[in-house]
Amino acid sequence: MRRDISVACFTGDSGLTDYSLSLARELNKTIPTEVVTGISLPKTFDSFGVPVRRFFRRSRWYPLDIVRFFAAVIAERPRALLFQAQLKVPLIEGLMVTVFRWLGIRCVLTVHDVLPHYPRPWSAAEFTWFYRRFDRLVVHSEAARSALERMGVQRPMLVVPHGVYDLFRLASPDKATARRRIGWTAPEAAFAVLFFGHLEPRKGLVEFLQAAEQMKDRDDVVFVVAGRFDARHHPAELAALVERLGRLPNVLLRNERIPFEEVENYFCACDLVAMPYHEGSTSGVLKLAIAFEKPVLASRVGDFPEQVPAGAGVWVDPGPQMAEGLARAVLSAKAEQAALEQAMRGAAAGCDWRDIAAKYAHFMLAPN
Repeated sequence: MRRDISVACFTGDSGLTDYSLSLARELNKTIPTEVVTGISLPKTFDSFGVPVRRFFRRSRWYPLDIVRFFAAVIAERPRALLFQAQLKVPLIEGLMVTVFRWLGIRCVLTVHDVLPHYPRPWSAAEFTWFYRRFDRLVVHSEAARSALERMGVQRPMLVVPHGVYDLFRLASPDKATARRRIGWTAPEAAFAVLFFGHLEPRKGLVEFLQAAEQMKDRDDVVFVVAGRFDARHHPAELAALVERLGRLPNVLLRNERIPFEEVENYFCACDLVAMPYHEGSTSGVLKLAIAFEKPVLASRVGDFPEQVPAGAGVWVDPGPQMAEGLARAVLSAKAEQAALEQAMRGAAAGCDWRDIAAKYAHFMLAPN
């Protein structure tokens, strides 16, 4: 069946996929929409009210799969093709988009991160060229729009917030139940700080664990770390450091990708969500925190200054003293917990998928 909008996302089990499905299921209520994604997408998502095509295999199959994707798009001719970031190789995909546009297919790109997290010397030039291949671009903040304009990218741009990840709210267990499910062994009244998602140095992982080390003699604050640390992509000494600090008495570490059904346990168990990032344009973790009405500890990078609800967060500055700043910020949040929680309540209304989808639809399908 021909779809008016096709949302393309290479990964089948990632935050980009969560975004694609959240957006597409809302779009599909009024406009025929599908998601084309990786075969690793869990079966859980088949009941989310949007057609899903598991298309892309592992990276080694990319040369074959991208040809199949190219042929499928030409054969089906959706009114609009929406990329969620680059699929894999911007040069190849940019050339492909040029052909799609020549055939009359509207091509739109959601820019989640202006540049890759670990950019190479040529990344700015490569991605500037890539962004210019599209008819229109969607960004999540004025900061991202400004960054693209400084790169010389002149395209119609829609600034729309990253939607709240309410799809992870399943049973919403109470705090005691959630803590039992994640293996909690600390005093029940302890204040829990959660570091969630891919465990990477750029996100302030090391400083977060160093702050835990500074507070290891306290039993009223627990540092919860949940997500995958891929030691293959980092120096051995960093992996050893994470392993050592992960054994601290006030640290609860689960080093693996958290299954969809278990995500809510970690957010319901915590009191504060930490995002002490060194760089980045946006973060789905913030939208999880908003969905579960959890205050945040964040650094002033990317769209955090724009997207953290007023009064619902404490701030930390990246730099040599970041670990000390993190420890102080955690204690400040603990002292101000009631006020921070009150400020976060109701914040999800500001990033509702219905409003976001309506803006996307108008932007993608409106005449030039």
